Amino acid sequence: MPHHISDSELLLWLDGELTAGRAAVVGKHVQNCYPCLARHCELQDGLAHYIQARSALLDRQVPPVEGPAAQFARRLQALPRVTPASASWTLPAMALAAAMALAGFWWIANNAERLMKPDAQLTPGKTLALSREQVCAVPADDDQRMVPATLAGQVFTNYGIRPTPRSYEVDYLIAPALGGATDVRNLWPQPYAGGVWNARVKDALENQLRQLVCEGAVDLPTAQHEIATDWIATYRKYFQTDQPLAAHAHYLKDRPWE
Repeated sequence: MPHHISDSELLLWLDGELTAGRAAVVGKHVQNCYPCLARHCELQDGLAHYIQARSALLDRQVPPVEGPAAQFARRLQALPRVTPASASWTLPAMALAAAMALAGFWWIANNAERLMKPDAQLTPGKTLALSREQVCAVPADDDQRMVPATLAGQVFTNYGIRPTPRSYEVDYLIAPALGGATDVRNLWPQPYAGGVWNARVKDALENQLRQLVCEGAVDLPTAQHEIATDWIATYRKYFQTDQPLAAHAHYLKDRPWE
């Protein structure tokens, strides 16, 4: 068995098109392999984004439960039988559909990668005038709050995103547990897919920083500055690792955007 599962086999597994034996092997591997688990989530969420973005152009009634192979089979069945006279038209149409699919996946991957960190012009970070004692006097679970719908809508509009349910966390760049403000300048739409540096990993960093601040190991202004400047570098610094820890793959503190 290869060290990692290929994208094509992950897609077949998503569609339920593998044999029972092979599906069990792939499922067990994905559960125990962080890169494959992250890629599986990336493909799953990417397909949801692509179907939503392209449905108006390709098919206004695309069933959301169908996977890529099922959609392809359905479209093939709907095509007229190919005759010598029509073959020259059918092949270009299929080539165009394939090119659009590849372009869609390219857009999804690059857009998600772009959002691993916020746009510094749109989301520079914003804090409240609170001391360490005031911040640490508030229960840690008070950080688990939903951004008001009108404010979240403004964030998505600023970033030019039409969100799909449970794909994004409207995240505080500087968490409320670190004195972050509920302000559009402190929010950005952070995807759960798009790579290993996602919203779940940042949630783990926020809790770690709060603990260090409240223990007196890190002063509050330093924690605020570091996470606002480059949260990925901050994660690497405090967890002493180049890649996210496997334990943070399923870490979920805040609720996803519905």
